[in-house]
Amino acid sequence: METATTPPSPPDRIITLDILRGAVLLGILIVNMAGFALPFDALNNPLIGGVYSPVDHHAWYLTDLLVSNSMRGIFSMLFGASLILLTAKLEQNVGVKAAKTYFFRRNMWLLIFGLFHGYIMLMPGDVLYFYAVTGFLLYYMRNLKPRTLIILALCIFAGRMAFEAARYFSLRQLIDLAATHGGIYADLLHDIQQEHLSDPVQIQKEIGAITQGYGATFRLFAPYTFLIQTYGYLTDLVWDVASMMLLGMALYKSGILQGERNRRFYLRLMVISYFIGVGVNAATLAHLQHHQFDLISQQLQLVTFDVSRAALALGHMSLIILITNTPILPRLKHALAAVGRMALSNYLMQTLICIFLFYGFGFGLFNSLGRADLFGVIVAIWAGQLVMSSLWLQYHQYGPMEWLWRCLTFREIKPLKKSPSPADESPCIPP
Repeated sequence: METATTPPSPPDRIITLDILRGAVLLGILIVNMAGFALPFDALNNPLIGGVYSPVDHHAWYLTDLLVSNSMRGIFSMLFGASLILLTAKLEQNVGVKAAKTYFFRRNMWLLIFGLFHGYIMLMPGDVLYFYAVTGFLLYYMRNLKPRTLIILALCIFAGRMAFEAARYFSLRQLIDLAATHGGIYADLLHDIQQEHLSDPVQIQKEIGAITQGYGATFRLFAPYTFLIQTYGYLTDLVWDVASMMLLGMALYKSGILQGERNRRFYLRLMVISYFIGVGVNAATLAHLQHHQFDLISQQLQLVTFDVSRAALALGHMSLIILITNTPILPRLKHALAAVGRMALSNYLMQTLICIFLFYGFGFGLFNSLGRADLFGVIVAIWAGQLVMSSLWLQYHQYGPMEWLWRCLTFREIKPLKKSPSPADESPCIPP
């Protein structure tokens, strides 16, 4: 039974989290754009598509060097932090039992949004589904101490690295056996390499389907979306998402994610994190390019994946918090906070814009732009979302999808238009 008490209007905003969420949401588009605009295999191998000039090569290189999967990592951290923030506020106002009911219903609707985003909106790389499913699991860890949460995250990192390292050395051993003994070892290696190699015929089929109508694109993506949300999640993504969510929960409980530490702390964390993250990525990218993105070099990249991603995530987080706590760029920070408050709406809007730009039922620009050209599209979408989010929140309390999510969670229609009451005003932005 739920308590009759209705939760109050949203908890007091933590402006640092809003700005951080907004900056990261825009940053995610840098990586997602290649997924919308280029063949799937080009995500791991720039030789397949999107690199037609030295400028395109630099655009690809800087993206993989400085962004990679770090923005998604921070987004996962923020979702972990929101789990703590939301449940604590609900438990304070309606009690533990009712708070659990609200949280699980909220997560269930997020899962449904993720399925809609993945299948109907043609976004196989949707993260909402993974956050919802993982959130059900990590709800029961919300009261753990920060140290315990960090240890759990580090254990997952170590386990994933050990697993990928074992696969790397097994592959190296198979290559040596194939070279010295041939026979069954050579046949097995050949089969693995053929499975890894991109098939030009399959790529052309992919391009053909995506540049046709909605139905052809849906039939192409649906099986892959199902595979990644089932087998892919159980074998890999659950650990990917859970590790960063646990880290975010720990950082929130420690006050780090909210910007509560002193400037020296964030400067030190930023320098150390960038030194590790950029250094590891630079070495990995050099190895990949030297070996023409072959199977063994890509497997080695998976060994260092979590180190570089977590380090870059902490570096970007520290930089954004430092800027947030510095009296510069007030208008930009206000706009980023607005984007962050409408994160779900803006995330789905990015997909809507991109599928109409690149797929056949829209402008059909799929596989026709280089990586550098795609940055022009990215900047245009950024500008639009910064302006529109700020304008929308001048007159409304929530983004449209945030409002729908809240109404579905609490099973009542919440007011969308902004009240003239001072309590409903946007939080103060640091000057």
